[in-house]
Amino acid sequence: MAMAIHNNTDSDIEKGSSHHIDRPPVQLTSEQYEKLFLQPGGRIPAGGLSLRFGNPTPLPVLCYLLLLTPTSAFLMGWGGADATSMTTMVGPFYFLGGVGMSVGAVMEWILGNTFPFVVFMTFSGFWLSLATLQDPLHAIASAFTGGTEAAAYNKGLMFFFAFWTVAVTFYLICSLRTNVAFVLIFLTLTPLLALLSAGYGQLGNGNVELGQTLMKASGACAFANACIAWYLFASLLFRAVDMPFTLPVGDLSGFMRKRNRDIETRV
Repeated sequence: MAMAIHNNTDSDIEKGSSHHIDRPPVQLTSEQYEKLFLQPGGRIPAGGLSLRFGNPTPLPVLCYLLLLTPTSAFLMGWGGADATSMTTMVGPFYFLGGVGMSVGAVMEWILGNTFPFVVFMTFSGFWLSLATLQDPLHAIASAFTGGTEAAAYNKGLMFFFAFWTVAVTFYLICSLRTNVAFVLIFLTLTPLLALLSAGYGQLGNGNVELGQTLMKASGACAFANACIAWYLFASLLFRAVDMPFTLPVGDLSGFMRKRNRDIETRV
């Protein structure tokens, strides 16, 4: 596939110039094109828009962390907390998950970063879903005879987390083109969601003890996931403030061979 992009430096709208100068075409490989425009895994974006808006990736990553880290503690029962403690997170679920992550996702979309946009936007919906589920104003569990102990209630959540496991599995496969940090995040997310699905399934079957054990196991996966994500966030933030040192995330953009396509651009 050939692609022609006109980039007349002197006629850049952002620079406010009205001069038009044609530049000869420069051939870029597929890998070079990906590094310039796809920006997988939270790399620093290139191009005029990225210089103007900055890198939005740290924002949704931090919002994700501020939600997942305490949730993992609730699931593991730290400090006497349990799964019902998530009701205290309704506000953060709405504002950090719903607003913060969606804003970051839209900025990724503006910069042309499709994969981070899809990931952050869907997880924004994930946290909003949990907010709605836990919000006492909605009282969703009261619609079932038996409340949260009802088989239908728990089976519904079982299927919800089961199909999230499928979605994150696709994210895991795609992350193999990004960096090691992203791969490890999705590698721990997959069993986390699978264990939640299994846990709610067992609660629906009346196996409360086994269900709670699976929930604790999912909390352990969530905590491991959060530790990796905190590392990624630190790496992104250190780059943002131009620290004299960086934390490597393990670039994997060349790990798997990309489809052979000739890409022609004008720069």
